Amino acid sequence: MITVAEIKEKAENLYRAYLKRLSAQLTGIEADTPPFFPLVIRSNTGSASDNVSVRAAELAPLFDNSRNKTGSGYTLELVTQNTRRNAVQTVIKRIYFETEREYLSFIGKNAEVKRLHDALAVLRNSLSVYLESQQTDFFTRWAERHLSELTEKQETGFWENVSRCVNWLYDHPLSNLYIREIPLPVHTKFIESSKALVHSLLSEEPLRSFEEQHGLRSTPLLVRFRSLSEETPLRAGTCAVSELCLPLVDFNNLPAAHMLTGIRRIFIVENEMVYLTFPPAEGALCIWGHGYTVTQLASCKWLAGYELLYSGDLDEHGFDILAKLRSCFPSVQSFCMNRETLTAFDEFRVKGKILAGNSVPERLTEEERAVFLELRSDPERDRLEQERVPVEFVARRLERFKSR
Repeated sequence: MITVAEIKEKAENLYRAYLKRLSAQLTGIEADTPPFFPLVIRSNTGSASDNVSVRAAELAPLFDNSRNKTGSGYTLELVTQNTRRNAVQTVIKRIYFETEREYLSFIGKNAEVKRLHDALAVLRNSLSVYLESQQTDFFTRWAERHLSELTEKQETGFWENVSRCVNWLYDHPLSNLYIREIPLPVHTKFIESSKALVHSLLSEEPLRSFEEQHGLRSTPLLVRFRSLSEETPLRAGTCAVSELCLPLVDFNNLPAAHMLTGIRRIFIVENEMVYLTFPPAEGALCIWGHGYTVTQLASCKWLAGYELLYSGDLDEHGFDILAKLRSCFPSVQSFCMNRETLTAFDEFRVKGKILAGNSVPERLTEEERAVFLELRSDPERDRLEQERVPVEFVARRLERFKSR
């Protein structure tokens, strides 16, 4: 026979289905389905022919915790049966929750459901004009995807602030303002921390760049670079500098500043410390690639006029970044991402992260692909970090460029 704990578990397992039905009703969609209540809990309720003493022991706690006795919770629908073996017996025909109130009280979800009611009421009223411009079931589909946020305890005024952000961005799709400049009585930090939620109400497209997708200005991407040769220093006016950091839009125009005289070769390095400690190289420039952000350099068409080399981690993502960079600059070569490097520092290999869908990047050379697949074949040792390759090793590999 079912126990009280099992009734609660079954009731809790039906909670999300209940929330979906409720949110559909609250967002204006009247589902053409049977009422949710009374909610029957399907279970083993025993048999009149079972051992009398065992049945009595099992039935007692069920009855003591039922609405039949306590006035709230689940209801036991009881019937009497004549049995040849046990004479007249009381048996459970079904267990059910008569109303929403009984159900929520039993599983302790009254507060959550009130929050759902309140949140959807705020959004429905505050976004009425915006929602009228959307498809009929947009709000319902949105609510179903965000039941967790809608039932969580939020700070006072949370949903009002979300609504303010949505309305303003809807009315000003191309403001070209920084988030800090948006004229709303909402703290910048609130908008920053609520980007995903605000975006979800404005668009069903995946969130890539909140600022770009909603016509806002974003923090400019900075390109950090340094000369690797004393003979070809970077200059700011008449002053030689060891390193510069420029917004991407200005880096695009670097050749016009005549700062690249004598530069023939450019190394793009993924890791910051490797970038800072990269050995000297004649006629060379070094750029900090900073992971996948290196693909932003695609707008710098002038880079194609130089010998380009990319140095990243020997792991799946390192080769993926190389492939993506090569899609922008087909001539880019890899540096210290070969079998020689992997073999030399095999002892430092560790577990890394695989690419989504176990994909294999395109645009890899035969050797690069072989190294990639070798790493993948050993999931516990599929990553050799750049930092593990000593500066001395890198310097020796640079020697081969001296005659070029």
